Amino acid sequence: MLINELPTVGKMPLSEKVYRILVQSIVDGELPPGTKLQEKHVAKQMEVSATPVREAFKKLAGDGFIEIVPYCGAIVKELDEEEIREAYQCRIALEKMALEEAIDRFDDNALKQLFDIIEKEKETEGIMEVSRINKSFHDVIYLTADNTMLCRLLDMLNTVIARDMKYSASDEKRRNEIYHEHVAIAQAIRDHRLEQAQQAMVTHIRNGQKYIESCRSSRNEDTPSPDTQ
Repeated sequence: MLINELPTVGKMPLSEKVYRILVQSIVDGELPPGTKLQEKHVAKQMEVSATPVREAFKKLAGDGFIEIVPYCGAIVKELDEEEIREAYQCRIALEKMALEEAIDRFDDNALKQLFDIIEKEKETEGIMEVSRINKSFHDVIYLTADNTMLCRLLDMLNTVIARDMKYSASDEKRRNEIYHEHVAIAQAIRDHRLEQAQQAMVTHIRNGQKYIESCRSSRNEDTPSPDTQ
């Protein structure tokens, strides 16, 4: 069971570069909810062709950052309160189940992967890299659980989870909290303490939910969204 290494930035496709710039702008609030993004305007501003922008838009929509409206272009999505609540409720149940199925399957190799990831968390910077390595921590648990249907169900939550991980990755205080939460989960797994691991996971997920809800509240208090970008 292997977790892929983080990709080299130098080999990054142009569409990924466009995607990263737009994600950073959305997370930083430079493109607030309601902002209209038109393919040709974004391409002109970034001095690229329309193709990488179109590909970036598809990925942004898949990650829940924008909504593509036919004949209107793309609109930066609001962090929906009900969507957040329902997604995190489901995630708690599924993550607890993943731990239950995985904890007795953890061998030395899987544990090493888990703790290696935690060590990398302290050194990793950048929204994409931090969110990717945070996701890899959970991926080790899912793969160790070895439950295909469980992985599919967790994949269905990817839109909210992927987006929220990028918001969390942009905040240094929250990144530090995530590091310590991951340590608590990994230590409980190492000690084969299921209830403790599940409680640490619930705390981790609920803290993430609170953070995202606070992001939503603060953005709602900001100035009105611009019409175009």
